[in-house]
Amino acid sequence: MTTEVALPGELRVRRPKDKETLIQQLLAEHDGIFASMAEVLLFAAALGWSRGDDGRVPLKAHGEPIRFDVFKKMATAEAFIESLAVMVSPGDTEILSDSRALDRVRIFEEYANGGLAILQGELNTSRSPVAETLIDLVRDACVADRDRTSKVPSDIRKMISPRPDWS
Repeated sequence: MTTEVALPGELRVRRPKDKETLIQQLLAEHDGIFASMAEVLLFAAALGWSRGDDGRVPLKAHGEPIRFDVFKKMATAEAFIESLAVMVSPGDTEILSDSRALDRVRIFEEYANGGLAILQGELNTSRSPVAETLIDLVRDACVADRDRTSKVPSDIRKMISPRPDWS
């Protein structure tokens, strides 16, 4: 990881240049469902993370970066980016320090890049409209999550479910 420090107002999130057409396609103004490029990258990073190590791909080249302040204005984006970094760097007590902001952003960028590659593959394979492919990916993730949850003992599942049953 780097130790390069970026001033808070200067921190930028890079977009993968080779996925620029896909990013544009995912925007609402071009038949997609996302209102901003930041939303596209957040979804892509979550998709990349859900696929494990295959979902993390370093950027080779990047397009116009997005100011990190754009992400900070979104309700949970910064927490998501920080969470990715913590999960990737267990035991690294410094990963959330101000001096490591660039490291956290780079981890996020790599998962977003990987998620975009996965999404592009799904679109190429399915030949379905963008919105339909996104819905299928979310549905698949919900089924996978349900399968993981079904392996948790029922008494524990009751305690951690959104509406606990304390009877």
